[in-house]
Amino acid sequence: MKKIIILALLSLNASAQFLASAPPTEIEIKVNNANNISEVLKLAAIARGKKDYKGFEQAMEKAVRLKPHVPILSYQLAQAYALNDSKTKAFDTLIGIQKQGIYFDLAIDPSFDNIKSYPVFNYIKENIDVNGEHHGSGVQSFNISKSFSGLLFESLAFDANSQSFLMGSIRDGRIIKIAAKDGEISTLIEPTKGGLEGPWSSIDMAIDEKNDILWVASSAISQFGKISKESSGLSAIFKYKLSNGQLLQSFKIPGKKGPSLFSAIHLTNKGELFIVDPLNKAVLKIGKGDKQISLAFSTPKYNSLRSITADETGEILYLSDSEQGIIVISLKTQKFITIENSGSLSLLGITDLIYDDNGLIFIQNGFKPERIMRIELKADKATVKNVFAIESAHPLFNSPSYGVVIGQGLYYIANSQIPKTNRMGGLLSGQQWQDMYVLSSAKHYQEQSSLDYKKQIKSYKNSSGVN
Repeated sequence: MKKIIILALLSLNASAQFLASAPPTEIEIKVNNANNISEVLKLAAIARGKKDYKGFEQAMEKAVRLKPHVPILSYQLAQAYALNDSKTKAFDTLIGIQKQGIYFDLAIDPSFDNIKSYPVFNYIKENIDVNGEHHGSGVQSFNISKSFSGLLFESLAFDANSQSFLMGSIRDGRIIKIAAKDGEISTLIEPTKGGLEGPWSSIDMAIDEKNDILWVASSAISQFGKISKESSGLSAIFKYKLSNGQLLQSFKIPGKKGPSLFSAIHLTNKGELFIVDPLNKAVLKIGKGDKQISLAFSTPKYNSLRSITADETGEILYLSDSEQGIIVISLKTQKFITIENSGSLSLLGITDLIYDDNGLIFIQNGFKPERIMRIELKADKATVKNVFAIESAHPLFNSPSYGVVIGQGLYYIANSQIPKTNRMGGLLSGQQWQDMYVLSSAKHYQEQSSLDYKKQIKSYKNSSGVN
């Protein structure tokens, strides 16, 4: 009898707890059912607008689960936690942002007003502010006058034979030479004709000085001034004589009917040209002596491919994916390894990727601080050994993009003009063209002092018993 009474009481208690819990709100139900990031962010905005901070928090938690490596989403989640008075979660989220080297101006954000009085907030803010300070040795190498920057010179290469930089135009496809000695500008390849045969926009370049060859990746994108309905989505590789710009050969994808985009190319030391086609989640190839483009491999897992480079043997490729990180591919084994985003390393928004000195240099934009980083790899060439900042928060940075290593220096475009343009390449209302700056930075900037500092921190932790 006692057993029956106890069971009845437990049942009543469970029922009471169930009845006492509030039913889910409309926002909670919609967030739970949403799996599209745009839909979730729309729900988050609605909840915040209604000052439903619990709903805002739940929506942003879902957004971060869907896109865990996007700094602005983590920041908005910290805002939601603070507004909903989830203090510990807000602090933990902000610490995670700080550890990745990301910067936001917390001082001017009223979302954190109810936690700003806590000493831990000031400590976190001071460390995040350090992330926003300039770090590096970048100096101006040369610039393109704002009178011509509207041609959108967005690719960069260096010709050691003529000691000249090359820059390719998105707008009209021309390629110019800039003498390293005195900055004199000349035209190597005249504006392209477009049409069905191309060339179109000059997207990326690869140089073979030994054989006097310039490879150019070209696509008919919307910013190309001579784009047409018939040519839109066409892509090809064009092979020129490096010394005089004579067109030698063109390579189209055999039998290709759908649109393509060649976002990057890389010429290995074995003489093989690899081409990134993000629209088709594929990497293409022109082997040494090949007469046409072939498929190297496809990557259905990776949706945001951008840049490509290779080690000195030409046997290992590195691809950047703006969400997943850096993909390492062994051409011998066809094995894929991903260097992933981590709590201390954000690989979001990589615009260019360069293998150098058993490491990877990458340029990042799309968040603050815009920066250039270097990963030192272990002997396996696929595992991170150390991470160094080459340049961060330079005053001239505004969407830094392509770069090239020359000796001990890294030369790169500091302020792309693409963000100032509309979909068709025209200047957005309220924007103005600016001089385009190419900067140079020491590629191993303060690496030894960084290692020494890490050793000091490790020694302190060991001696004090801190984990």
